[in-house]
Amino acid sequence: MKSMILVILAFFCSAGVFGQIHFASGGLQIGINNKGEVTNISHSAGYNYVPEKNPGFLLRIRSISNEILNPLSVKIQGSILTFAFKDGIEIRVEARAVSAEPSGYLRFEVVKIRKPERIYGILWGPFNTSISGTIGEVVGVVRDQNFAIGLRSLNTKTIGGKLMNDAGATAGYAGITGSTATKETFGSALQAFCLNHALPRRIDVPYFPSADIPPIEGYDMVGTAIAIFGTQPGNALQAIGQISRSEGLPYSLMGNEWVRTSPLRGSPYLITGFTEANFDEMLALTERLGFYCIYHENPFETWGHFGLMKEDFPNGRDGMKACVGKAKAKGIQVGVHTLTNFITTNDPFVTTPANTGLMTYGGTLITGSVDEKATRIPIEDTTFFTRASSLNAVLIGNEIIRYREVSRQRPFELMDCVRGAYTTQAVAHAKGEKIKKLMDHPYNTFFPDWKLQDSMIQNLADFFNQTGVSQLDFDGHEGALYTGYGDYGTNYYASEFLKKVNHNVINGSSIINHFYWNNNSYINWGEPWYGSFRQSQQEHRFNLQPFFGRNYMPNMLGWFLLTPSTSVEDVEWMMSVAAGYRAGYALVVSYKTYTTNPDMDRIIETIVRWEEAKKLNIFSETQQQLLKDTLYDFHLEKYADHQWALHYYDKIYFRHTASEKQPGEPATTTWEFENRGSEQPIHLQLQMFGENGPAENIRIELDNYFSFPIPEKLRKGESIVWDGSSQLKMYSEKGRFLKTIPIASGIPPLSKGIHLIKVQTNPMEGDDSYLQGIVKLKGKSEEISR
Repeated sequence: MKSMILVILAFFCSAGVFGQIHFASGGLQIGINNKGEVTNISHSAGYNYVPEKNPGFLLRIRSISNEILNPLSVKIQGSILTFAFKDGIEIRVEARAVSAEPSGYLRFEVVKIRKPERIYGILWGPFNTSISGTIGEVVGVVRDQNFAIGLRSLNTKTIGGKLMNDAGATAGYAGITGSTATKETFGSALQAFCLNHALPRRIDVPYFPSADIPPIEGYDMVGTAIAIFGTQPGNALQAIGQISRSEGLPYSLMGNEWVRTSPLRGSPYLITGFTEANFDEMLALTERLGFYCIYHENPFETWGHFGLMKEDFPNGRDGMKACVGKAKAKGIQVGVHTLTNFITTNDPFVTTPANTGLMTYGGTLITGSVDEKATRIPIEDTTFFTRASSLNAVLIGNEIIRYREVSRQRPFELMDCVRGAYTTQAVAHAKGEKIKKLMDHPYNTFFPDWKLQDSMIQNLADFFNQTGVSQLDFDGHEGALYTGYGDYGTNYYASEFLKKVNHNVINGSSIINHFYWNNNSYINWGEPWYGSFRQSQQEHRFNLQPFFGRNYMPNMLGWFLLTPSTSVEDVEWMMSVAAGYRAGYALVVSYKTYTTNPDMDRIIETIVRWEEAKKLNIFSETQQQLLKDTLYDFHLEKYADHQWALHYYDKIYFRHTASEKQPGEPATTTWEFENRGSEQPIHLQLQMFGENGPAENIRIELDNYFSFPIPEKLRKGESIVWDGSSQLKMYSEKGRFLKTIPIASGIPPLSKGIHLIKVQTNPMEGDDSYLQGIVKLKGKSEEISR
């Protein structure tokens, strides 16, 4: 790495008073005045991007009294900037200009602090700019058509973002999603911070307000550092990669190439609960699909020591290693799922003396001796015990005790105690012993403190090193926030784990922040448990795609659950949207689904066909925009090499609201639609909406001649699907297949032209109750040659 120092000083000649300091590297120039304000951010053409009347700062501090302090003065000697603040606080920063392709960057690092005990946190920036085009809130890059300006944190304790809470969390906390770059009225701002975790603090953490957070032994704010770069917009990602290599930052790979530019980024993968016994079959499915990874959804008996489920893996880690070897021989990776730092109550970190390392909310003293059978425990202070939690557990010595409630009057007592919880030993305790409230999670799990966390990280790394597993989601990554150290906690967990593993690990997460972006391979948000195949978190999945684009991340659509009744049509809908966004996804397929879904072969063929088309990028920009629109359905055919046909389906919507009519008048909706394509079967879906339903005595009539009743009530969310045959299929609110409903007979295919459909029901209660109908018909086709 080549570096140079380029510092140009300007003085007022009359008195020799300190004036402006200028830094330059590549095409970027930054100027600050003697108060630490950033007055100039420009490129070689000379345009100043600092907005008029809104200069930012290079560095400020938040004091322990919660004041934001601007520098009183800034002086420079050689490459060292000295920032002076009130109360005698002083921070020295080394400034360096680093020469690197394609743009170079400016590097600022804190090298000395006077009176650190007076500082709650160091604030880098804000670097205010007039750029208002694309704001990469997590990656920390703002750009327009002419220029891009970026900020990079250079270590785990330097947190990209605004300091908006005492914990220093920027993601997974109170709805915060990223603030390294923010949109402002004048344009945009870039910022970072470093908290003083050497101080004991009482702060809010998730579910536990005003928790006592101990200092981290040996922690020091010295070393917090940032890089600032400016370049042409098309070079910004390359510039980030160069900074990562120059600074020795995490540089995640996928297929031997940086994940941010790898052609494999955003690839789909299979999630399943494989066992040693059925692995060969599930691996064969993965290979047929052309996916790069088979990922186990829940292989561990405990979280903390990560022992495998004995029934599924009778040979333990050797059994998993054998699975990995089989997959590797076919060029396929194996992944596993866990929740980052969540500890199950059956793990030795809970059931053995190691439990002294569990994270606590706070504590007090017991005010009287108790024997091993006592169900009331007297305590000095109720501050940390009155708030009910999921497990209501306390720790005295190595005994975990659960309690129902706290008495409201003195002498305070924990009441209805269950002694020796989680197979710990109930023993007598003496007056004056420390009692601590354990932090827990609604999943009925505990968390490690900072020291125990290192043991947990090592245990997980050992599992990966011993088995060769090479993919992991840091699901529940926000659990690291329970330690009270904010983003530093989440950064530390992921970084330390990945350092300890002796091979590359593809990884995702439930949250994303600025520094973890370096380690991260993908974010695959979108869960399949909350609705039907098409509806579960649909809006959330698709709203995320612009976020990924702003932050140089691969487009991913989340998890999609195949069931024994999932249709080819639903899978093709998913694949068409994925092709529109050029996005990856996770396909969740159980062994039962694989072996019982009658359409599995056709589903696999459909996925393979669409994935090939997506990789070849056969669709025009216009077609891609239409494929993103979930109101449309498509069918893709491949005739020969490089010859494709994209078939569009018209989806015609109508709504049936059955209000009270005059006596004898049926509650009927009549609707006209056109078949613009060739002769084809009708495809009709009816779904019930509204809280009051249900829809009863439903009758469908087509073209004033074919009429049949539906002998089932439709409750909220339930639906029926008719493909023109002699049977209907009924689905639950979450899209689970319920039953087949026979009707008298099928009907001939619909001819081209105008048709009528009528839906009749009993009146439905509630103004919001209605049946939504969708008729799906094959429309135009477009030939594609690639």
